[in-house]
Amino acid sequence: MKVMSKIFGVTFSALCGIAILSQPAHALTMKGNDITLRIGSGHPPFITYIKQFKAVLIPRIVERVKKETKYTIKFREHYSGTIVNVFDTLEGIQDGRLDLGGWCVCFDDDKAMAMNLPFFVPFQHPSALVQRNIGRKLLAQFPELYKDYEKRYNQKLLGFSGFNNYGLLTAFNWNKFEDLKGHKILAAGPNLPWVQGGIPVRTSIPKAAQQLATGVGDGIILFPDTDYKLKLHEAIGNKGVYTVTNFGAVLNINLTMNMKVRKKLPPEVVKIIDEVAIEWEEATAKAADRDHSWGLEKLKAAGIVVRNIDPEAQKAWAEKLKDWPNERAKAVKAKKGVDIGPAMRAFIKMNEENGHKFPVKYVIE
Repeated sequence: MKVMSKIFGVTFSALCGIAILSQPAHALTMKGNDITLRIGSGHPPFITYIKQFKAVLIPRIVERVKKETKYTIKFREHYSGTIVNVFDTLEGIQDGRLDLGGWCVCFDDDKAMAMNLPFFVPFQHPSALVQRNIGRKLLAQFPELYKDYEKRYNQKLLGFSGFNNYGLLTAFNWNKFEDLKGHKILAAGPNLPWVQGGIPVRTSIPKAAQQLATGVGDGIILFPDTDYKLKLHEAIGNKGVYTVTNFGAVLNINLTMNMKVRKKLPPEVVKIIDEVAIEWEEATAKAADRDHSWGLEKLKAAGIVVRNIDPEAQKAWAEKLKDWPNERAKAVKAKKGVDIGPAMRAFIKMNEENGHKFPVKYVIE
């Protein structure tokens, strides 16, 4: 009962306030030289990229606008589902409930389909900073990946980052890939097909703890620091296993801004926001890499067995997924009209140029 109360305490904070979505939005306000913007996310404030909103993005924008322009700017911050939830942040920015927002493309695997490209290449480089640098080069070379945001969803991509290296927390012990058979594994959206061998079950951060505690899932593909912060190790009884599978540090967090708001703001303010967003990217990636090591240590101290995946198990898992990247490239082209095949090949090459070796060869036609 004590564990369950902790679990529901975490999920409640992420779910409360969703009922106010029907209330009128209070978007950008400008009174003379005073600007107020609304920023938010469906995720809770302890999530790394939101912590960097508070540590880097917001204070640096405020400071620079005050120092470099005649304007002053402040932000109203809304997290944990108080304005948008994890599944509708893109829509909340589109319709003006938020002026800026951070969200995981994993929860918009249809609308943000092309931007889910990193999910389509599992077992990639494990460093969030490396992936951020790859992503910046990739988007410069293939801007069509994010143009849907502007054309269809009334928002502009300002920056992107991720969490850190995905792994597998389980309530059961396993060594061989075949040991996953019959076990229900939680994952979010576009990485749900990563669940091979076991039974895939879709999840999100707000409901993961309850699913694990009630047996809806026997394990979850997530990050060690987030597993610990959400008390998922407690949900499985502190006797589980965290396996560093090296699915990779997927570039999955987008920071976007309402296009109408951008047009209303003074150009010098927009310029500062865009420049600081790039600084936020790098700070978030560096923090994410630190969080991975921190999370592993915390899980280990809590009684979770922490280990690396057996190379043969990883190869067997990857073999089951070797055709999937090409299938996803075809699906995105058919549904969105975006030929991501060249971008996926470039992404794979950039990973390899950064010293990474994939367990299998992905052929993108």
